[in-house]
Amino acid sequence: MLNLELILTYQLKTNFMKTIQFIAVLTSILIVTSCNKPKKDDQYGSVVPPVETYQYPSDSTTINKWIANDNFKAMYKHSWYVWKHLTSSVEGGKLTYQTWASPQQILDKMNNPTKNEFMGLRFNKPNQFGHAKLKQTDFDDTDIVEVVAYNPSAEKYAVDNKIFYLSTLKAMQTGEYSQIPEFPHDAITIKPVYKVITQNSVSSEGIYTMAAWHGPEYKDKGYPEKEWKSCIHVDTNASTKSNPNGRLDYECNNVTAENTFYLNDFIHFSIDKSLADSYNSSNNITDPTKQAKEGDIALLVGMHVGTKEIKRWVWQTFWWSATPDTPSIPSSDDIASARSGIGLSNQARHYAMDIAYSMVIPAQPYVGGKNEGELVIGFNPYLESGFGNDVFDAKTSYVYSNGAKIETNLGTMSNCMSCHMSAAVNTAVSVNSNVSSPPYVGDTYLSYKDSIFQKRLMLDFAWSIQSNIDTLK
Repeated sequence: MLNLELILTYQLKTNFMKTIQFIAVLTSILIVTSCNKPKKDDQYGSVVPPVETYQYPSDSTTINKWIANDNFKAMYKHSWYVWKHLTSSVEGGKLTYQTWASPQQILDKMNNPTKNEFMGLRFNKPNQFGHAKLKQTDFDDTDIVEVVAYNPSAEKYAVDNKIFYLSTLKAMQTGEYSQIPEFPHDAITIKPVYKVITQNSVSSEGIYTMAAWHGPEYKDKGYPEKEWKSCIHVDTNASTKSNPNGRLDYECNNVTAENTFYLNDFIHFSIDKSLADSYNSSNNITDPTKQAKEGDIALLVGMHVGTKEIKRWVWQTFWWSATPDTPSIPSSDDIASARSGIGLSNQARHYAMDIAYSMVIPAQPYVGGKNEGELVIGFNPYLESGFGNDVFDAKTSYVYSNGAKIETNLGTMSNCMSCHMSAAVNTAVSVNSNVSSPPYVGDTYLSYKDSIFQKRLMLDFAWSIQSNIDTLK
């Protein structure tokens, strides 16, 4: 259990690193790298012309030098370029990431190669909620949904390797330690997370109120949205207004100009019938007055992004922020200032970012490293903040820092790279059983020869494979 008597204070390092200082019997440092509705085809908003040359993908040698030299400025800048790539407009008014296929769609293409039309996008409950064995009622006040997607390179890899077929994975699991072939260098996998503005959730004045992140609290049971007690209000009426850097409403019922935002402040789109139906089924909404309908607005509130530019992937996570110029932990003012010169759209600039280019600092080797150093905290408030001690494996969720054992079995103490490295299955047992995949881990160093991977097939950091296995193929 996390010692809640530890006092956490935050300070900023001059070399662009943000630290959490634990004051207890011993002091350890953590690095935190951490209405009139639009038509479906409406543009998401004008994009500012690029100011600098786009820098994705970068070669692994360059990125690994940044990591080795603690060059956080370069890492922050690079991850903002990735965000620019995802959120740039393409022909047809969509953003780049919105043109990518979900694993479900890829499977549909694999299983029905002669079809002229394939299944539409579908909303799903975030997979980690199920993997962590959380009850629906723990999150029924938020009703957030996801649409995991692969860029064309990742999609081609999945199809060419038949990576979602159980028969394929069984053939790949050989020996004590096994791995699938690695994704290509230019592969990207994403997990966008949305809130859908249903008609019953809007006031008579067209105001939609939602929880907005103000920073972590370290509670054994986690810190889910329903406990944040900080909100913003979205004016859903057609408008050209925006609020580039506002304030939070800590009463959640006091609408002011400062805490009111507009659709122009969000990446958003109108959902179709397939998405509406899947939203209702994912959230078990059967009351017609509360159900989502075609034409309702989906607001992007968060996104996990993994790019296969290095062996253990580059990890960055984004979430909507009321104060993007001065974002709350796990982001920082230094991370926000690194947006300068990127040329993000006004909507894309409203998101905060955290990164995890390593599990601990200094970064450890692939095999034979030590689980010690400065922690690297990387989590998304809309996905992991609600995870408590019972979600994580306490035996592996810790790091030794300055001689003290820091327990990391909380969502607000997790790390994208550590979590995704543990993506694995034992194809010799039911892939849906409790023993097939390892438990979730908080921030920790994992070796490619870690005991949790014995008699399991490592999935190259892709939990999206584990959750989309076709057991009939």
